[in-house]
Amino acid sequence: MDSTKVLQQAVDQCANKPGLWLNASSATAYIHSETRLNTEENGIIGDDFSMNICKIWEKEFFRVNSGNMRKAALRTSIVLGNNGGAFPKLKMITKLGLGGKQGPGTQKVSWIHIDDFCRAVEFIINNRNISGAVNVTAPEPLTNAHFMSRLRKQMKMPFGLNAPVWQLKIASVFLRTETELLLKSRNVYPEKLIRNGFEFMFPNIESAFQDLI
Repeated sequence: MDSTKVLQQAVDQCANKPGLWLNASSATAYIHSETRLNTEENGIIGDDFSMNICKIWEKEFFRVNSGNMRKAALRTSIVLGNNGGAFPKLKMITKLGLGGKQGPGTQKVSWIHIDDFCRAVEFIINNRNISGAVNVTAPEPLTNAHFMSRLRKQMKMPFGLNAPVWQLKIASVFLRTETELLLKSRNVYPEKLIRNGFEFMFPNIESAFQDLI
């Protein structure tokens, strides 16, 4: 929030303001949902720790109307790439035989291939019709159990041990993180991107895994 405020002050002092400001946000802004597909227009933002972070983050971002400058808050999901982030860790635990479902496995996983993420950012830059909150996710979220099953199949691992909630809670203490990152159901659809003509190179998880593995 403070960094966004400082950036706004910098923009206000510019003699020639940028035409577009892209700010990070998160698909975790939406409520835990296993059945409801959240778009930018009809998505429900609730009241818990992560959702409140996103709310105050975006509120600060959109607080000032900077004339003709477009603002877009990127509600990004898990970005799948081989050079960092969550995906190398998921591959590692799958190789170790621990690539089963996490918790109940019914929670939805919204994701996007790193190449599509970069292409989506470029698309937003070049498309003046896009502003406000933008879901930067692939159009086919899937359950955690299905996600891990497809990953095991692509990596030719015949089995994967499940991780019950109590194990995740213990692990989260040592990793200094929150189990919510694995257990919250993020069921998000990129309506603005698709409505404006964006085409995904990797619209489903099979195509993404085939490219990355």
